[in-house]
Amino acid sequence: MVSQQELIREARENGMELLPLEKDTYELFFGPQHMATENYSLILKMDGNRVVKAIANPGFLHRGFEKLAEYRPWYTNIALLLRICVPEPDVPEAIYSMAIDELMGWEVPERAQWIRTTVLEMARVSAYLFWTMGMAFKLGVYTAGQWAAAYRERFMVLFEQLTGARVYHIYTIPGGVRRDIPGDKWLRQLKDTVEYLKDKLKDFDNVLFENYITFKRLEGIGVMDKKFALEEGVTGPNLRAAGVRTDVRKLDPYLLYPELE
Repeated sequence: MVSQQELIREARENGMELLPLEKDTYELFFGPQHMATENYSLILKMDGNRVVKAIANPGFLHRGFEKLAEYRPWYTNIALLLRICVPEPDVPEAIYSMAIDELMGWEVPERAQWIRTTVLEMARVSAYLFWTMGMAFKLGVYTAGQWAAAYRERFMVLFEQLTGARVYHIYTIPGGVRRDIPGDKWLRQLKDTVEYLKDKLKDFDNVLFENYITFKRLEGIGVMDKKFALEEGVTGPNLRAAGVRTDVRKLDPYLLYPELE
């Protein structure tokens, strides 16, 4: 059986950058085979359960996408680039399509812009539920995890009805969207889903975020102050958690977000 020190020595001999070890610290190889990291991997310098330092390796996935896109027709890249983010694939396809729209000088019809905006909001909520589901299961709060999975499933059904696919939708395309919404029935289902989820948020919040287990497992872990978060380019929920009031939909509005409260 190969020891950890032998593996570390072999990695250094092959030119891999590793962290210098100090007393009471150890190295932890996190990914890329871990189900939570996909292609991404981290070499962590640990002091007990606390990450002291980390070396990140994005792997070949992003660089592979970038190189593949150089040799493909711009239209076929949509099906490729959305795989950059599996839980929220509508975002990269929207960004790519908006970039093509701007480069070509195309004016997207207002109806298509409203549909794009709606799809991005569905993706945002669905991705949040996906993240919450994973966190709840890892914390051992299985009830909240099952709830999040059930709530997300409602959006997956709506996505399938709208686009024909549950995950990789290939729906937002340069110039607009691939097809119109299925009809008023679909809109009513979406509204009912949103209202249903709003009614469940209080119980969901109590079970997961007001849970003693959650506090004990997460308190004092991954703490960032405002200065560090801004200097390191932290965005989204993590930046807001550091105490910075920010929302890119308001600070740098796109699509029809300026029309929304």
